[in-house]
Amino acid sequence: MILGVTGSIGAGKSTVREEFSALGWRVFDADGVCHGIYAEPGGSFFARIVGEWGPGVVSADGRSIDRRKLAGEVFGNPGELEKLTGLLYPEFERRLDEAVAACRRDGADGVFEIPLLFENGYGKRFDAVLAVWSSPEIRRERLKRKRGLSDEEIAERERKQLPAHEKLERADFAVVNNGPRELLRKQIRRLSEKLK
Repeated sequence: MILGVTGSIGAGKSTVREEFSALGWRVFDADGVCHGIYAEPGGSFFARIVGEWGPGVVSADGRSIDRRKLAGEVFGNPGELEKLTGLLYPEFERRLDEAVAACRRDGADGVFEIPLLFENGYGKRFDAVLAVWSSPEIRRERLKRKRGLSDEEIAERERKQLPAHEKLERADFAVVNNGPRELLRKQIRRLSEKLK
């Protein structure tokens, strides 16, 4: 079973991924993969980014891309952001497809946490999609406490995603993450047994 996991910011997607991992599922963290692409020393992605935005976006050691410096160049400028996603997404999608293929080849159950799964049209890569849902109030509290985001920053990030109810409607399965982790863990255990 290849399961895509999505949900709104602050819903608890990473916690769901961790719970599946504890049950023996292979896991794929889209954000972690993207961060890894930026951190790789040299290589074609590094060269393309430096070619577009110059050496000012390179980390202090000169070996990788400094994501904060790059963000300063692209965010707030739709054309530059589009250019960046045009460079990043093909590399990300190659790694995603390789990971899905490896799970299928090995007969392994895999969980793929991808925040913008529906927004980027990745749903067809998976046997099923799970949406993680939390109430807006709980999500905002988590994001303020864990990430230090303001209401404005949260609203800006939410505008770039489908509304939570649309993700629920499009998903094959859903879990609610409004309470203690143990309640979420029980939902994941039941779903894991059903899917396997």
